[in-house]
Amino acid sequence: MDEQRDPPDAPPPASVPGTTRPAATLQRLFFGTLVGGILGIVATLVGLRVANRDRTPELTPQIFAAARERWKANAPHDYDIEVRVEGPQPAAYRARVRDGQAIAAWRNGKPLATVRTFGTWSVPGMFSTISRDVETIERQAEGRADPAIPTLLLRASFDPQYSYPARYSRIEWGSRKGSTATTVTWEVVKFKVLP
Repeated sequence: MDEQRDPPDAPPPASVPGTTRPAATLQRLFFGTLVGGILGIVATLVGLRVANRDRTPELTPQIFAAARERWKANAPHDYDIEVRVEGPQPAAYRARVRDGQAIAAWRNGKPLATVRTFGTWSVPGMFSTISRDVETIERQAEGRADPAIPTLLLRASFDPQYSYPARYSRIEWGSRKGSTATTVTWEVVKFKVLP
């Protein structure tokens, strides 16, 4: 039998149309998988950020002043309030207010011992806390703030009937070494007006 051999100077055989080399197919498959994986991760991260974004409106000094005035006009004299706090020191607070004064308060179910702290989680106490933060953002906007104080972003929503701060977020930018932001949020989970 005679074997036929191509002469040494003969050109390589022409490839058949529609076929590719296995190495090129693997490269395309790898590249397509890599790009698809990266796009999937980016889409997931964007989706999570949108889903977990705080939808509480930004708080301005004007919105705060109007809400406090509505509270003063509609404030009940007797109420019980429960507030859930999230952030570096999470806790649940309850306060009992009678005739406009906080007469008892609890942190995580344990009574607060100091009478002067009872009012902190009453609605006037909450407005007082927010007031200090609003004054800080006003000073920052005017360029009068101490540069050592972190930049604040405030968000709040108020109850439509009584105008108590139903949800409040205080975000400090550049507040800790190695951290970009610290957020403290509180939300009123129970507000019971007594007859």
